Amino acid sequence: MRKLALLTIVLLFVGIASANSLTVDFYWEPVQPTDLGEVHFYDNSTGDIIAWIWYFGDGSSSTEQNPVHKYEDNGTYLVRLVVWDKYGQMEYKEKYITILNVPPVANAGEDRIVNNLTVTFNASLSYDLDGYIERYIWDFGDGNSKEGKTVEHEYEEEGIYNVNLTVIDNDGAEDYDEINVTVDVTPPITNYSLNEEKEWYNTSVIVTLNATDNLSGVNATYYKIDDGDWQEYEENFSISEEGTHKIYYYSIDNAGNVEEVKNFTIKIDYTPPVTNYSINATYGNNGWIVSKAKITLNATDNLAGINKTYYKIDDGDWQEYTKPFNFSAEGTHKIYYYSIDNAGNAEEVKNFTIKIDTKAPTAKLNEPQEGYIYIAGRKLMPTLFGNTFIIGKFTAEADASDDTSGIDYVEFILNGQILWKDYVAPYSVALPQEFPFSLNKLKVVAYDKAGNKVETEEISYIKIL
Repeated sequence: MRKLALLTIVLLFVGIASANSLTVDFYWEPVQPTDLGEVHFYDNSTGDIIAWIWYFGDGSSSTEQNPVHKYEDNGTYLVRLVVWDKYGQMEYKEKYITILNVPPVANAGEDRIVNNLTVTFNASLSYDLDGYIERYIWDFGDGNSKEGKTVEHEYEEEGIYNVNLTVIDNDGAEDYDEINVTVDVTPPITNYSLNEEKEWYNTSVIVTLNATDNLSGVNATYYKIDDGDWQEYEENFSISEEGTHKIYYYSIDNAGNVEEVKNFTIKIDYTPPVTNYSINATYGNNGWIVSKAKITLNATDNLAGINKTYYKIDDGDWQEYTKPFNFSAEGTHKIYYYSIDNAGNAEEVKNFTIKIDTKAPTAKLNEPQEGYIYIAGRKLMPTLFGNTFIIGKFTAEADASDDTSGIDYVEFILNGQILWKDYVAPYSVALPQEFPFSLNKLKVVAYDKAGNKVETEEISYIKIL
């Protein structure tokens, strides 16, 4: 009996000890859950637990030891875990869990470049996964704002604006997004430069195009030569074909503004001019001029046109030709000439020869002389009354000279008829024999190679035999 009472006391003590060792605790993950995600609850109780019941605070429950639960909405819920051990002991634990709202996502779109002062903004890419967006608030970056999913705003002037979109969902959560909007309504400006600026070129010309845009930047530059196709400008290019060319060009900026087409002219001439001469004068013989000469230089150039014409006479200085000039210097002269066109092409120096002899030669009848008696070709004495007598054979002699073109020939004129032409000095001719006598007149005519002539005075003589 005493043993039974002792056993009862021991069992009662063990039962009390077991009941007192039951503790309830739990935790969850993630620590800050949202209404879009699942919550993993973990039992952290101690003791010989045989049953669990979870109350999630939203009307749902579970009897799993480590349940997974998803809350349909954000908020704060009281979670209770009740456990029983194998001794019939029950304990519970309560904790508050806060289910967070998932904020909305604001999406204002991409950075934009527009070429209009009126801009449309669209927030339709914004979203809220656990609710809906109640407000869309736009700050246009110029001190103005407006609400709406899709709004339109007119800027007063072009510029780069920082636009802010704020979205607020049905739980009051917010999100922000920023974009840069470049409002550019001004076309770019393109300028050209050449390796040298002048009206005409006699080399190929390098063209450089430089485009600028103050806001959106230059997208592309285009050009064409004359009636050719438009080409995108990437680097400088050269114009080398002879002639007059028009180069057209324009640029487009990144906002789509198109510059008005502009153009400039390049004129290229590689061909030197051609100069011809003409002489207005009276010509004698053998190309000799026997008067004052008027010299005209006529230059032509098919493209650039004549800039200047130059000439010089013999070894003289070069002179600019402005109008026809008179030339009368006796002798043989070389006239050098050339022209330069407006592109700088210089003609090769050319020349021509001009021969001028306007003066008559000199001539003198040396023998016979008036007032003498000649016998057998010998001059004996003067006569009393100045008459001239030639008895027997006689050779008439003459001198002639010309310092410019030179003597061509000498004529001996007897009684008005040509007795003899002599081309080689000394000039002479045998007078005809007469029987028994004759009365004669004799003179000399000298011609130079230009055709100028001079006559001596006639001498009268009586020829015997």
